Parts: sequence; structure tokens; C-alpha cells
Amino acid sequence: MPLARASTTDIALVTDSSACLPRALIQEYGIAVVPLAFLVDGELHHDGDLSPEEFQRRLDAARGPVTTTVPAPGEFLDTFRRLHSAGRREILCLTLSSRYSGTYSAALNAAEMAANEIAGLKVRVVDTGGLAMTHGFAVLAAARAAKAGAGLEAAADAAAGVGARAHLVGALDTMRFLVKSGRVPWIVQWAASLLHIKPVLVAHDGQVRSYGRPRTMKTALSRLLRYLEERAGPPGQLHVAVMHFGARERADELAARVAEAVRPAELMVTEFTTVMSVHTGPGFVGLAFYSDTP
Repeated sequence: MPLARASTTDIALVTDSSACLPRALIQEYGIAVVPLAFLVDGELHHDGDLSPEEFQRRLDAARGPVTTTVPAPGEFLDTFRRLHSAGRREILCLTLSSRYSGTYSAALNAAEMAANEIAGLKVRVVDTGGLAMTHGFAVLAAARAAKAGAGLEAAADAAAGVGARAHLVGALDTMRFLVKSGRVPWIVQWAASLLHIKPVLVAHDGQVRSYGRPRTMKTALSRLLRYLEERAGPPGQLHVAVMHFGARERADELAARVAEAVRPAELMVTEFTTVMSVHTGPGFVGLAFYSDTP
């Protein structure tokens, strides 16, 4: 993947595509993104290779489980090489939680290769502990710290701090794709379809748990907002991302409700990447958020 426009800091930032960051922010902060990938019927596709429409067609038509794959160490190493060739001497590489993916391990291996191969280059790899925009917010925290003049370790600390206190809650319109990905038994899909359940799931502090089983997306969206309100903190210090896949109208509606209810300092709407959407399917809507106050 081509590198984004260079940032104004001497520290180069690298992350994986699961961060689900809006493209405008990737460009603004010059963040290099290494794509994750997925396998469907024996074909490998990287994040961004397929249009949402083509991705959805292939997901619907898949004959077997659709699985996701982590970047190879060489993909991170190639990115480190390009950044070094562009004049960077320090790289902060931020990955999604190692509890959910081997991406952190791949980046660590690449950093070790870079240390042996590229003289004068320092690479720091950090597991943000997050998923989707809880990971993305950690990346943004590092980018903003670096732009403000923070050194490599201070920027890494900023990312780790946000990752540790960020929350993610989401509602699935269907469990069919979780089943296709092999994450839940078929009997769960059968029961959920029978009862018309729209499960609400929370990911925080390395754990995923249920936060209710409403039977309509309208009720599910209200559950998302309630979860946020219970943990929001001061409005002027709250950062919120509304995430979705193929559900822009729902996401915009939820964003409007968030703005009215908690008046966050920062609010954005962003779309799940194809790899993240392998597990959620269409209709997913979620919230990621954190407060500047621990």
C-alpha cells in the first residue's frame, strides 16, 4: 500500500488496517497502513482490494468459512524500508490487540529484522490493546502527540494510555457472518434467527461479552447509546467514533443522538474495513470512545 503524505514529525507512524481510521486522518498525520487480509474460497484479498459491493457479493456466495489473516513480517519490513528510504530514522508501529490477532507478533519480527538490516533505524512496536476504532484512537493519540513534539517513547505512552481506557460496543444485524467465520456454532445462528436477536457485544480490556440481546436494531442502537452514557465522562474530554458496515443511515442517526446526549469534543463516523466486516456482516453499527480523563 502506498505511503500516506508525510507528517510534520520526525517520527514515522505505522499501523494495521484494522484501525478503521478515516482516510482523511490517515492523510493528515501521514500514517502508513499495512493491510490485513481475508481468504474466501481459497482466494486471498487485502483490505481495500475489493469494493464494498464486490466484497459483499463474495461474502454472501462463500461456500465455506471466510477467514482473516495477519500481515506477514515482510509486509511490515517493506514498509519500514520505504520509510527509512524517505529519511525517517524512528518508527512507531502500533498494532491491534495481540489477544485477538497475531499482527503484533508479525510486527515484532519485522522490527527485529529491521534492526539487523537497517543501520540507524529505531523501530518501537506497541500493542494498543484495542480493536477497530479503540485501536484507531490509540493510533491517533500517538500521531497527535508526535505532531505536538513528543518523542518516540512519549508518543508510544500516549497510544498505550488511550488504548487501555477506550471502549467498544457494537450491534450485529445478523449472526450469519460470525457463523461463516467459524467463531460461533451453527446452533447459535439458528437460535438467533428464530428469536430475531440483534446481539450487542462489548470489547474492553481484552474481553468480549454480551451487553444485551434486543430483537430490533432500534432497541440495539438505544443500548449502544446507554452504554456510552454510563461511561462517557466530561463532555469536553470525550472522543467518540460511530462505526458501521453498510449501514450509513443508522450510523448517522446514532451520531446525531450521541452529539445531543453527551456533546463530545470529537465525533466521527467511519466505516469498517472489509477484513473487520468478515465477522460482522452488513448492518453492523458500533461505538468506540474514550475520555481524556483516565
